[in-house]
Amino acid sequence: MNYKLLIISGPTATGKTSLAIDLAYKFNGELISADSRQIYRGMDIGTGKDHPKDTIIHLIDIINPNESFSVAQYRLLALEKIKEIQSRGKLPIIVGGTGQYIDSIINPQETFSVKPNKFLRFFLNKFSLKLLQSTFRLLDLPAGRHGFETFRLLNNSDRNNPRRLIRKIEIRLLRRFTPRNDVIASEAWQSRLNYFHLSLTAPNSFLFSKINQRIQKRLDSGLLKEIETLLKKYKWSDPGLNTLAYKEFKSPLLNDCIKQWQSDEHKYVRRQKTWFKKQSNLSFIDISKTSNKQIIDMVSKWYNKL
Repeated sequence: MNYKLLIISGPTATGKTSLAIDLAYKFNGELISADSRQIYRGMDIGTGKDHPKDTIIHLIDIINPNESFSVAQYRLLALEKIKEIQSRGKLPIIVGGTGQYIDSIINPQETFSVKPNKFLRFFLNKFSLKLLQSTFRLLDLPAGRHGFETFRLLNNSDRNNPRRLIRKIEIRLLRRFTPRNDVIASEAWQSRLNYFHLSLTAPNSFLFSKINQRIQKRLDSGLLKEIETLLKKYKWSDPGLNTLAYKEFKSPLLNDCIKQWQSDEHKYVRRQKTWFKKQSNLSFIDISKTSNKQIIDMVSKWYNKL
């Protein structure tokens, strides 16, 4: 079996999808989305699902805006799709800017094998923040004389985020009951995976200008009408509507909403660039200085190498 995998990552507005489509035509590939916003059905304009109609992109439109979705769930679906595409002799191409989704595939953690437990979460969701912290500290006791060490090492965000604490408690309680066969099989496949990771980038001024143009285009395409339609069925507090391009429009003042959206997109680009800079085994491509032909030549050298 051909275990090649191409990854096209990078911040918003770098042209990842359009490049990935060109590469799919060139190298007999199929696209798999790594975008945490395009997973939601009915959220099309704000998330930029404007790819050509004849292009199939897997793992978009998979849940409703009022449903939750974890990195672990993404990983399972993505691995299944990668293996299926490879089994048909085609090249799977991961494309997106959600770094955690991509990382879950190429740097898997054992914790991904611990599936969410709805029954346990039902009770833990009733706990106060202080009680969740105390529960986690108690579960840390087996560390011996270094008890509470893990809790002390948590950053402020993890320590004070009930959702993250619940997940950490869930992992500690349930890991011992998780079958190891799926982990072992995944590790065997992982060791044979030959991936090439291209991460697109550009100066902030270049990207911010493109983002602002794109925001106007999405407004002109009917984003406000899309939001109005979504709110007939879903709430602002639902996971989908609490994301970029949607949450900014809670205010009745349109100009303020647009300015906030621009600001949030710019901040998101900075966070994405910081994330990818910290990763290893990837090649950065400055799209303001590099043509698609040059990128295709780079991929061709990797693809044709035995």
